[in-house]
Amino acid sequence: MKRMLGFFMALLLFAVPAIAQGAMVEGDWELISIVIEGTTYENLAQQGLVMTMRLEADGTGAQTVNDEVYPCTWTESDGKILVEDADGSMSYVLQADGTLLGEDAAGDTMTFARAAADSVAGAWELTAAEADGIIITDTSTLDVELSLLLDADGTGMLTSSEGEGACTWTQSGSTVTVMVENGESCSFTLQPDGTLTWVLNDVTLVLSHTDDAAAAIASEPSESAAIVSDYGFSVRLPEGWLAVDSEYVAQIVASVGEEIASANGIDQSLLDQLAAANTSLYCAADASANFNVVREPAGDVTMDNFALLESHYQEMLSSQGIADFELSGPVDINGTSYYVGTFTAQAGLKQKQYFCVANGYIYTLTLTNVTDSDAEEIMQSFEIL
Repeated sequence: MKRMLGFFMALLLFAVPAIAQGAMVEGDWELISIVIEGTTYENLAQQGLVMTMRLEADGTGAQTVNDEVYPCTWTESDGKILVEDADGSMSYVLQADGTLLGEDAAGDTMTFARAAADSVAGAWELTAAEADGIIITDTSTLDVELSLLLDADGTGMLTSSEGEGACTWTQSGSTVTVMVENGESCSFTLQPDGTLTWVLNDVTLVLSHTDDAAAAIASEPSESAAIVSDYGFSVRLPEGWLAVDSEYVAQIVASVGEEIASANGIDQSLLDQLAAANTSLYCAADASANFNVVREPAGDVTMDNFALLESHYQEMLSSQGIADFELSGPVDINGTSYYVGTFTAQAGLKQKQYFCVANGYIYTLTLTNVTDSDAEEIMQSFEIL
């Protein structure tokens, strides 16, 4: 049991590195903060500095500083993004929170966030919450009220269970800072799926535009076909997700060539490793997120004694420099009971695992860098056959 878990824990850290990294940094970025000689400067637009950066898929790009455009090029190597222009170069690292952090030789830093496609001005209301692996979409059960009105002029109104009050707000990239009357501030994040999230006491509150919230309530469940695995489960993949199988490998090889694909671990040996470990692997179309499902014999492990394995996972992960693995639960998701494991993996990515013992097997789902909405769709559709 311990040997098999050790092999599995090494495998689950697999990612699609070089191909994925480029896809993750292409696009528009906005400078949100700088650190000079230990002093942090934010709200840069108010201080007269507006800087954006666009990175194209072909390795070219442009940096715009206060409407002045400076061409640049960029390359990726060893997990770092090197951006070069006429004045020199700076190395950036993609952070776990989705920002790009650049540092020069003097130790000064620049932090870029994805440029928001749209302003967050408008009316928002609470539509979901997530904590300890449990996602709740029926907000009437939360006994929490939260709505937000953000006017285009930077004023607004925040309504919560504690009452209603006027506020002001600013937006920098995907970060939205709301200042309430008593001087306290709340930091919201605009997610790629168009929702606003607010982390409060380890609970992630999810807000949607009121029109989007109404549409979500009225919409019918997805009718996309479930994937049935040879390992005794079925799951519906979020839109744009792919199964890593022989067809996927063939597509990557056709796109980048066999030499590059193989150098990044995308070849038959990957499929052989997955099969040897009874593992199914799925990834987002841009390879920015993935989840895998492993099935292994349970032996004498049951849901009643599964919590005793926490020390085994902690011991194995500690040998890889990971010291924050925690096991909680059990929790009920769509009628199935799971234990939930969390830890910080390579590159600072937060990973979440769901463990279930059924039909004489341990099923382990590991989600890496998966958005809240995609995670909910995966877990709500996952079914052991």
